[in-house]
Amino acid sequence: MTKIHIEPKFKLIGHRGVAGLRPENTLVSFSYAAELGVDWIEFDVQLSKDQHWVVMHDETIDRTTNGKGKVNDYTLAQLGNFEAGLWFEPPYPKQPIPSLESTLQLAQPLNLNCNIEIKGSTLDPELHARLMAEFLHEHKNILPANILISSFELPCIQILRKVMPTLPIAYLVDNFTTDTIALALEHKFASINCDVNTITTQDLSAAAKQNIPVMLFTVNNVDLAKYWFNEGVVAIFSDRPDLFIPKSR
Repeated sequence: MTKIHIEPKFKLIGHRGVAGLRPENTLVSFSYAAELGVDWIEFDVQLSKDQHWVVMHDETIDRTTNGKGKVNDYTLAQLGNFEAGLWFEPPYPKQPIPSLESTLQLAQPLNLNCNIEIKGSTLDPELHARLMAEFLHEHKNILPANILISSFELPCIQILRKVMPTLPIAYLVDNFTTDTIALALEHKFASINCDVNTITTQDLSAAAKQNIPVMLFTVNNVDLAKYWFNEGVVAIFSDRPDLFIPKSR
């Protein structure tokens, strides 16, 4: 079983940067995670029309930018012209949709490790896996100390595992099924990342018996986090990591 090399400080991974405090999946959100003392961030990537990786959660840019339409309707250059922080309260101007490259260029000197979630691979998982592998190979010089690639889209990460046998890959699931642990073992996934609203102690126990780390999304409640940490969860993804960081830090 491939391990995540460094356990997150405070057992925290900033969800989409710090989505409860800054506009999600923007450079200002990632920077603020580092200011808070978080050493892992999670963010979503998908392909532009010209097959560059950009940081965006939704299939469309409607919700979080001043533009309209699908991400893959636009080139990387076109996407960079949209504002991605004006929808937030308070608004953050001059926050473009980041490319994966610009995000990693920011993250590396801030000592931010990155969980990169692949979105949108359903129609062509092989293309997405190949382009991610190529990107990681070609941008070795800007990768942070630790990366973790994850996806809900199993075919994509199955192919990516074959292409990159030692890459830390997490299997994202809405809930455990009878196949979840078997798939994690078969493909040497580094962790299972599961919805906190569906996980059970039986699921966690079954994963522990196979030495598979489990991380939970999205946890913004301190008592809930404490409960699952006591049960053996490795880390949580949170929009509000500030709630969990010791005040005396």
